[in-house]
Amino acid sequence: MVNSCCGSVCSEEGCGQGCCQPSCCQTTCCRPSCCRPSCCVSSCCRPSCCISSCCRPSCCRPSCCVSSCCRPSCCRPSCCVSSCCRPSCCISSCCRPSCCRPSCCISSCCRPSCCRPSCCVSSCCRPQCCISSCCRPTCCQTTCCRPACSSSSCC
Repeated sequence: MVNSCCGSVCSEEGCGQGCCQPSCCQTTCCRPSCCRPSCCVSSCCRPSCCISSCCRPSCCRPSCCVSSCCRPSCCRPSCCVSSCCRPSCCISSCCRPSCCRPSCCISSCCRPSCCRPSCCVSSCCRPQCCISSCCRPTCCQTTCCRPACSSSSCC
């Protein structure tokens, strides 16, 4: 198919590499063959089009938050799902329970909303995370010795 297909009519048959232009990026054209930066618009953010080249803010929605799209440019609340909890996407906006797993427990993501056993690692043992669920040897520091953590194993 030639570039002439990239006009007002975007048919399934016209979703080839030569037809991936913003004017033709509609839901009917969201296929792997058309997934490239110029076509990463909100109307085309679907799982079938979630590849590295499309990981940018305009395409950060739950349906497109997959492992291959976990990059800093896509780190925002709407994309904080378990499949995207990786160190590269651990920033403040993504610190919420659904993303609290060891691989994402770093200093920048140590907030009360992420204080739970799975995230009680040395890199995330800070005062704001000293709650009962985090009182265990790996998180026992002087800054974490509070009544809730007064067990013999912690203080």
